Amino acid sequence: MDSTKVSSTAWQQQLELSESLVVLKQRLTEEAMNAPNGRRELIEAARNLANTLETPGESVTRLAYMNGADPILLQRILRFLAAIPVVKEVGPSLFTANNLTRTLTRPNMAAGVLHHMLACNPAWAALPSFLEKTKYRNPAEARNCPFQPGHDTSDGIFEWFPKNPVAHRELMLWMTGQREGRGTWLGFFPFAERVVNGFRKDVPDAVMLVDIGGGIGHEIRAVKDYHPDVPGRFILQDTRETLEEARAFTGMETMEYDFFTKQPVIGARIYYLRNILHDWADIQSIAILRNIAAAMKPDYSKLLVNEFVIPDQNAGIVGAMLDITMMSHQGSAERSEGQWRQIIDEAGLKVVNIWTRKEDEESIVEVELA
Repeated sequence: MDSTKVSSTAWQQQLELSESLVVLKQRLTEEAMNAPNGRRELIEAARNLANTLETPGESVTRLAYMNGADPILLQRILRFLAAIPVVKEVGPSLFTANNLTRTLTRPNMAAGVLHHMLACNPAWAALPSFLEKTKYRNPAEARNCPFQPGHDTSDGIFEWFPKNPVAHRELMLWMTGQREGRGTWLGFFPFAERVVNGFRKDVPDAVMLVDIGGGIGHEIRAVKDYHPDVPGRFILQDTRETLEEARAFTGMETMEYDFFTKQPVIGARIYYLRNILHDWADIQSIAILRNIAAAMKPDYSKLLVNEFVIPDQNAGIVGAMLDITMMSHQGSAERSEGQWRQIIDEAGLKVVNIWTRKEDEESIVEVELA
């Protein structure tokens, strides 16, 4: 191999690493940490540092010497990252990337880190003082929960996101990445048997699926990938701001829609809600369900609710953690089977079946008109 080319490549890697470390050092100043975007910039700088560690191993002393960084600072950061372990320590003061490093540098997974730092962590931090102030009453209002003091705002979270476009973008990206390694509902729900069978192909412009509040269209794309020959129209409904970020593709229509208003698509085969109702307390959730029920065709339309169904005993860590998250952010909750049946019944609907692949994963609650 040409030694000149090797040296050039190594020098380029060292240069990129030097630049990343300089940025990271700057972001760690007190002024940057207190700036409005300080935390986000710090995470991005750390992520860039992780990207440059794609070498067999670099010593702290060498890295510090090559870029003029403080070796004590660099040692402390990398030691912590190795202990998590976000990077791998291959020898005394010698570090390289590992599989977690590479996973966290993928855009949709890195977005999860940023989403939690930008949106979630302030609300979690405000939870203890909020509960003390409210004399430990269960939070049940979207505009009166830990999110408001945590973010120093009077807005609910869905009013806050459009005013914070970086946080909104990271949320949309994270929604596409949070299921990686956990499979999809299409792997355990018999979509062909329960949905495709019985679809009215003879009806002009018949709608197969309406994804209500479906973000940027990842669920419709998943259905299309899983069942490429499924007939009918597929409609993505969400706010204008979200639809502007939707990834358009053949076979998906977009429609601006507020699910607290009358559902404009009448008689679809499937109305689909993924992680929508856990954002809202019972009163609002029942209102959303009633709007869907009014559009459903008897003995034909179904509603599929893709959410956690918390067991009455021995709840899993993911569902229980999300329940605390929803309490902090929306004054809402993850629900048990009994709680799901209660709000569905009150909306004039009935639970036909609950489909779950394994514990501590999201389920499909299959719903029809009562």
